[in-house]
Amino acid sequence: MKKVLIPTKLDKVAATYLTEKGYAVVQDSETDLLTLCQANVDAEAIIVRSEKVTPEIIDALPQLKTIVRAGAGFNTIDIKYARSKNIDVMNTPGANANAVAEEVFAMMLCASRHIVEADIDTRAGGWNKKAFMGHEITGKTLGIVGLGNIGQLVAKHAKGFDMELLAFDPIVPQSKADEFGVKLVSLEEIFAKCDYITLHIPENDATRGLISEKLLKLAKKGLVLINCARAGIVVEDDLRAAKANNGLVYCNDVYAADAEGPKSIADVAKVMVPHLGANTYEANFTAAKRAGEQIVEYFEQGVTRYVVNKA
Repeated sequence: MKKVLIPTKLDKVAATYLTEKGYAVVQDSETDLLTLCQANVDAEAIIVRSEKVTPEIIDALPQLKTIVRAGAGFNTIDIKYARSKNIDVMNTPGANANAVAEEVFAMMLCASRHIVEADIDTRAGGWNKKAFMGHEITGKTLGIVGLGNIGQLVAKHAKGFDMELLAFDPIVPQSKADEFGVKLVSLEEIFAKCDYITLHIPENDATRGLISEKLLKLAKKGLVLINCARAGIVVEDDLRAAKANNGLVYCNDVYAADAEGPKSIADVAKVMVPHLGANTYEANFTAAKRAGEQIVEYFEQGVTRYVVNKA
């Protein structure tokens, strides 16, 4: 009987499904990850969310065959070290996409209508309507940087606000973008023409620091920039300068570390929340279900479609 370790607060649907398929499942989100691994050295699969899977964790599981990230991003997993140990790392692309897409509009509306500040002021007894004069998002131009699963859903939802849609994605063809009413353009054109820009690209050597002074100096006054992707794709000091010089409005739910404590971006961001993008019951259920199904397909059918660290 193969053992699957789930050291995270994941919907029970994964454990239930795997148990029904004859797998031994240990789900424990309270015990320290390394300690849990050392107590389950016979585990052949592990499902994680934001937990860091380091070489130390991988070495603690000598029979490990696959690591499944219940979500899209896998930057918390040392995929190169896993590959060196012949361990396949999989993700569940699209499982969290709608949750993140909806968060984009929550941030867009909060920023445009001053919802957070108005709530705080009104609870304190204020009635400063003039101070909270806002903007409507209907009819505005939205730039989507990255037209993958999340970007496509953002485009779909944006049509309800009659927004004009521009996108940058070097992989997606215009024929695909046409399905969502999106015009593909350069990054420079997006920053020059858009009222709102939302980022949906991974952080890697090609994208790290991509959103910098070079692009921000092209932006419209008062541009609302939303980052629900990764912290490292923007240059923080350049955001700070753009806010001072051109009224940039920044909304953010990603940080160098997903942990409590002071955040260096606090003086820049108008709206900032913990990494809530995938933090819905629906997304948790979908990601868990997909993770469980992929493990069964992997071991019983040899399906490696979602492996992200193929040799």
